[in-house]
Amino acid sequence: MVAQESTRMKHEHDTAGAAHATHDHDHPHGADACCTPAPLVSAVPQAGDIGGAGTRSAIRILQMDCPTEETLIRNKLQAMESVHGMEFNLMQRVLTVAHRPDALQPILAAIRTLGFDPQPVRDTVQAAPAPEHKPWWPLALAGAAALAAEAVHWLGGAEWIAAALALGAIAICGLGTYKKGVIALRNGNLNINALMSIAVTGAMVLQQWPEAAMVMVLFTVAELIEARSLDRARNAIQGLMQLAPEQATVQRDDGRWEVVAAAAVAPGALVRVRPGERIALDGHLVSGRTSIDQAPITGESLPVDKGP
Repeated sequence: MVAQESTRMKHEHDTAGAAHATHDHDHPHGADACCTPAPLVSAVPQAGDIGGAGTRSAIRILQMDCPTEETLIRNKLQAMESVHGMEFNLMQRVLTVAHRPDALQPILAAIRTLGFDPQPVRDTVQAAPAPEHKPWWPLALAGAAALAAEAVHWLGGAEWIAAALALGAIAICGLGTYKKGVIALRNGNLNINALMSIAVTGAMVLQQWPEAAMVMVLFTVAELIEARSLDRARNAIQGLMQLAPEQATVQRDDGRWEVVAAAAVAPGALVRVRPGERIALDGHLVSGRTSIDQAPITGESLPVDKGP
């Protein structure tokens, strides 16, 4: 975003927003400075911001990138008396937990029972490392086996051949889904992995071998497409994050202004944005009238007026 005039704003939380200013006179202000959602970011929230007091720990879970994993983890940790609050950042794959000081290791152990690999982290501003991409050929091989099972069935071939091809396809691409499904069922969570595992198992019990194989292959393809879409969205957001300045001008208790790291600005701080500067933080404008170029975020072609 780009601010056309010098403003003062009260910081609420960090975002992926950025701004420029091009004029140099002050006026009162009372509008939001940014329209990006807070979860796309950066700094770890304070324990009080996530529903509880106590020690605050950030945990990176590379396998956590959709609400299915979030629900599984949330249900597991909510049953622990030592956990006071949680916040999930799926884009950064970071879980922030407010807990008792001695509870971090039990929390990590509980997450591991769900098949995840949790890693405590200190800096959540850095982008999450991309998970290792799986090779494409096993899925292609599973798809070929599923199609062959369909062909054998429709051509009236031996049932054991169709069964062998179907079981091979399921073994190649479906073991991960079965593992997740069993974990979900064991924890009383009937998520999509559990439902797909039940559906494929039911088809095999009924000896509908081609259908069992094709359902598992198509589900794996759908998961692959979803993962690629999330990666593209994550990369786009990371590019937007790189537009945000690393420093902000903050008013201290004695009234002086000081340039500090944007990630270190506390919620509620008063931040000054000079003409030509980018807006580093989200918040409400409390002094100054301006126009803000929000094109990097909203795509609007003209600056948007902001006033009391």
